[in-house]
Amino acid sequence: MKKDELFLQRIKTELLAELEEVSRLMDEYGDFVDKYSGHMDVYLLRVKASFMADFYMGAEKILRTIIEELNGGAPRGEGWHKRLLHAMTIEMKGIRPPVISEELYQNLLKFLGFRHVVRQAYGFQLDQKKLEELEKIFVKTYKKFDRETRKFCSFLGGEKRR
Repeated sequence: MKKDELFLQRIKTELLAELEEVSRLMDEYGDFVDKYSGHMDVYLLRVKASFMADFYMGAEKILRTIIEELNGGAPRGEGWHKRLLHAMTIEMKGIRPPVISEELYQNLLKFLGFRHVVRQAYGFQLDQKKLEELEKIFVKTYKKFDRETRKFCSFLGGEKRR
């Protein structure tokens, strides 16, 4: 195996391992929803918010690995999270295709904003309506992220580069 192939295989392995962690999180979320369906209080609201923030952090960790390893480094300074997401929608000719679609980018921006609130506010300050809006796209966004990340990993696996 050539050095470049070994490098790409390492990145792919790291991405897929992290994607498995996100999948485990989503399995736990499914169990949580099954157990507490129809019942919501302030404590369960905090738990839901935590699942959504954790999902975003896992997705961001995957995207950050890609940008650090293949783009030569992650954005820095104010607004780096948004710039990271945007960079993942752009093809880098001869290096990599876009990692995520525009639709996924827009949904991840919503989770980024919510994650910021979860980390900066007290749990009793969470907006239940905002949480309900995100809940409507949560599983769909996860599935799309999983699909698009696996497609990108297939690219790393030796498919012909653009």
